[in-house]
Amino acid sequence: MKLTYDELAAWIDEYFDKFNKYGQDPGEIHRMDKYFSKDVVYNPFIAYVGRVEGRENWYKVLTSHPSGIERLTPEHLVIDERQQVFVAQIRTDIIDRDTQQLLLTKRYLCRYPLVEEDGAMKIERLDFFWEILPAGALEIDDVFERDWKSNPEGPQRQQA
Repeated sequence: MKLTYDELAAWIDEYFDKFNKYGQDPGEIHRMDKYFSKDVVYNPFIAYVGRVEGRENWYKVLTSHPSGIERLTPEHLVIDERQQVFVAQIRTDIIDRDTQQLLLTKRYLCRYPLVEEDGAMKIERLDFFWEILPAGALEIDDVFERDWKSNPEGPQRQQA
């Protein structure tokens, strides 16, 4: 099964919409099963951040920071119909879940190869790069650290 360019574009729009609604909510996270393969790999190119293998492990990462929500807005997409892959430059607004206050904005560059699973196209791997903010700027770790300290099973920075 291969998706056409227009089908990929519609799938991508739907994916980002659903991710923003359900992708960090422990009670709704399994709605994302439609988009992530069972063996999805989160492959960050970030110092001290380890690779995550498997959908359930990926969901643990996504729900590990309940006090802050990442709202993803694709700013630019490159869609490769032949290889069934897309690349997204994404503006990410980190918002306090309780106050809805914008805490910081950061940009990501992500490559999403797709794979057919159970008759549908799903994300096979997420190759992930993020913007380095200026020294002294509030960072994602600063925001999510409050959750990670209170949850010993949440993701921790790994020494390389």
